[in-house]
Amino acid sequence: MRKVFLVFISFFLLGITENIIATKKDIINFDGKKREYYFSFPKNTSKPFPLIINFHGFSSHAIEQQKFSEMDNYAHQNGVGVIYPEGIKKSWNIGKGMMNDENDIGFVNALIDSVTSKYNIDSDRIYVCGFSNGGEFSYELMCELSNKIAAFGSVGGNFIINENRSCNVNREIPLIHIHGTKDRLEKYNGYDGYYLSTIGSVEFWAKHNQLDKMIVENIEDIYKKDGTSVEKYTFFKDKSNTKVIHLKVVNGGHVWIGSSIFDLFSQKLLFGKNNHEINSSKELVDFFLKYKLSDFN
Repeated sequence: MRKVFLVFISFFLLGITENIIATKKDIINFDGKKREYYFSFPKNTSKPFPLIINFHGFSSHAIEQQKFSEMDNYAHQNGVGVIYPEGIKKSWNIGKGMMNDENDIGFVNALIDSVTSKYNIDSDRIYVCGFSNGGEFSYELMCELSNKIAAFGSVGGNFIINENRSCNVNREIPLIHIHGTKDRLEKYNGYDGYYLSTIGSVEFWAKHNQLDKMIVENIEDIYKKDGTSVEKYTFFKDKSNTKVIHLKVVNGGHVWIGSSIFDLFSQKLLFGKNNHEINSSKELVDFFLKYKLSDFN
């Protein structure tokens, strides 16, 4: 049922994205397949620039993710490039419950090697995030590719229960997770045997980082008409800059929170409500730029 619902979402969004063209398209050969990605870089690439890899959700695709996340708007003004990879069968292999059994971890590893050799990317400042299944996949990369990625983010995607996962990470992991409490597809309170709750997902990494302090802030509710509000949970510890942040969007739905594209459908039963106090892309970019991979060496 979850997959059918997500496919319907993809068709629903298709009408607003079919004419959108990403800045440039490129291909790498991996595991005998041509794997596509789209990249959108800032104007000034004369010096090494940071990179965000932004993963689409299940049944979606790279151009759709570029459009509705609107990440380019915030990334470029901060001198950051963004790559939108294309998943096989419109999905990312999270080890459970998907039709995709591709070596997507290996693909991302090869993608990073390829783009850092071809473009003027600062390999010390590479970050990943994603929506829904793409957010779940970002959690997988936290376990599997923390040697190349400085910080991680998820919007509407929890930490999958995956017994086959290797997760022996020996460094602190910065994480920001944005999630609506009324998300009907990626339930905030978790799904038994499939994925952790949202708070359980972030607490897993707060514990890994040995973050023994937490503060909760209520973001000022300026746009009361949208029927949502935001609570910010910050996990931290003394003598470390590493943080795990959770932006809990009370009454928020399965949307890229703050996206103006989702505003077109924000009251539809399909997605649920959007929020206007925060913007996911801005929050992700601002969070990521606080960290370098060399901070953890």
